[in-house]
Amino acid sequence: MLPCAPSVLLATLLAVAGAPEPAPPCESEMNKIKDLLQVSCVGKGLSSVPAGLPSDTGILLLGSNRLSRVSLASFQHLSALVELDLSNNSLTALDTGGAPLPGLQQLDLSHNGLRSLPALQGMPALKHLDLAHNALSRLPAGGFRALRALEKLELQGNGIRDLPEAAFEGLQELKDVDLADNLLEELPGGLLAGLGNLEILRLERNRLQRVPTGFFPAENYFVYLYLAENPWVCDCALAYLRDYIVENEGSVYTRVVQGPGKEITEHKPESVECQEPASEKGRPVMHFQAHCKGPEGDSDGGPILPSTTPTPATSVALFFSFLLSAFLFFF
Repeated sequence: MLPCAPSVLLATLLAVAGAPEPAPPCESEMNKIKDLLQVSCVGKGLSSVPAGLPSDTGILLLGSNRLSRVSLASFQHLSALVELDLSNNSLTALDTGGAPLPGLQQLDLSHNGLRSLPALQGMPALKHLDLAHNALSRLPAGGFRALRALEKLELQGNGIRDLPEAAFEGLQELKDVDLADNLLEELPGGLLAGLGNLEILRLERNRLQRVPTGFFPAENYFVYLYLAENPWVCDCALAYLRDYIVENEGSVYTRVVQGPGKEITEHKPESVECQEPASEKGRPVMHFQAHCKGPEGDSDGGPILPSTTPTPATSVALFFSFLLSAFLFFF
C-alpha cells in the first residue's frame, strides 16, 4: 500500500475530526455607480470582522453573518470607507470609543439586537443611520448630538415607547425621520424644534391618540407626512391635527405593502382615520367636526368667528347713529 501524500492525509484527518472548512473569501469589485471598491462578505457565517480587507475599501458589506459585538476600531485602517453594512447580524453592542471613521457617510445597523443606543461618536460625516428593527425601547436625550451631518434616520420597527423632547437635538441637517411601527403613545411638544430642514416624517402604526397643539413647526414644509394606522381619538383635543391635515393635505401620504419587499406610497390624506369614539370610527380626521365649546365659545373646533351679539359699546354707537339719521331726515 502506497503511503498517502501529506496534503491528502491532512484533509482526511480534518474530515474525521469534523474541523470546519475555511470561510470563503470576500468578493471585491468596483461599484461603477459610486466609483468605490465594494467588498462583500455577506452570508459567510462570520463571527468576527475578517482580517486582510483591502485598504482602499469604500463599501463594506458584512450583513447576514453571526457578529454579536463589533468595534469600529476594526475598520480604522480603511481610510476610504464611506458605507458600512452590519445589518442582519446578532449585534447587541457597538463599540465606537477611540476609533474615528471621519469619512463614513452611511451605517446600517438594522435587524440586530441592540437594546440601547450606542455612543455614536467619531463619525462626523455620517449622513444616513439605519437602526430599524432592533430592540430599542427608548432614546436618550441628545443621543445623536455628535452626528451633525445626519440627514436620514431610520428607527422603525423597534419598541420605542416614549421620546424625550431633546431626542433629536443638534440634528439641524436632518431631512428624513422614520418612527413607524413603534409603541409611541404620545409625542413631546418640542420634539421637532430646531429641525428646520425636516421634510419627511413617518409616524404610522404607533399608538398615538393625538398630537400636542403646535407640534408641527411653522417653518417646516413636509413633503411627505405619514400618520395612518394610529388610534386617533377624535375629540376637541384633535382639532389641531385636523386643521393641520386640511391645510397641508398635499403632504399626507400612506405606504401600502403589496408583497414581500414591495411597497408603494400613495397620496391619501383620508387615510388618517378616527378610531374613537365609536360614533366616529373610520371617519377621516380631516372631515371630523368637534362638537364642543372652546375658550371663546366656538362650537365645532374650527376657526373662532367674531361674535354677533352686540356689546354695550356697540349698542351706544347704534343709538347715536339712529339719532343722527333722524336729525338729517327732518332737517
